[in-house]
Amino acid sequence: MFTNQARILVCILLLLVSALAGYYEVYEITALGIMLAGLVVWGYFKEGPIILAAKQYKLKNYQKAKDLLLTIKNPEYLNKRRKPYYEFLLGNIAVNQMDYSDAEYHLGKAAVMGLRASDLGVALMHLANISLRNKDKEKGMIWINQTEKLPLTEKYKSILRNIEKELRQIK
Repeated sequence: MFTNQARILVCILLLLVSALAGYYEVYEITALGIMLAGLVVWGYFKEGPIILAAKQYKLKNYQKAKDLLLTIKNPEYLNKRRKPYYEFLLGNIAVNQMDYSDAEYHLGKAAVMGLRASDLGVALMHLANISLRNKDKEKGMIWINQTEKLPLTEKYKSILRNIEKELRQIK
């Protein structure tokens, strides 16, 4: 739950403490400092700043959330539980910035990667809405059919019924 700059600072501090402990021949502290620095580096690759980006997204600070997500240089290394949320957040930010082609790409990837049911419902709802905007009836109906298996709130079901009704009117 660190930014990349914070991770670098923590690693430097841990390695300095390890070097100091090694100088004073306290090898247990040296080993512990090196292991903790390794854990921070592991977190950089496997966890990333996704939790911080999600908090910024919830606060409706979309640009800051996007900036945090874009600091992840190799998203393919992310943990399999984090990778779908990386795509989900990028897709939702793109929806809010009205970049629908980017949103469709990221939300489509997130939908097949393994989101929780409620988040999957939101992603599929956005994808159906994007299909409606693009007047792509077939794709929109596929997304809506996939939402029928999910436990959604009445609000989401109502929105999906409206999208489905509008999709059916497309010829």
